[in-house]
Amino acid sequence: MKMNDDYKLGYENGQTDMLLELGNKLRAMSEPLFQKLIKEQKLSADEDVRLTVLNEIRDWEEEMVEDVTDD
Repeated sequence: MKMNDDYKLGYENGQTDMLLELGNKLRAMSEPLFQKLIKEQKLSADEDVRLTVLNEIRDWEEEMVEDVTDD
């Protein structure tokens, strides 16, 4: 039984690590867009869509981290 618990904990830790890494990549991708928005007060249509999608994925990533860590 101990081996199963260790395996489950390792799997959950791996999930959390992967999700946190995804969050870091999403922040790195969205940061230049936020900086441009702050500086120029506007984004192109493509940039706006990209930022919206990145934010939606980031919201999902945060929910998944909560789900994994709440177990």
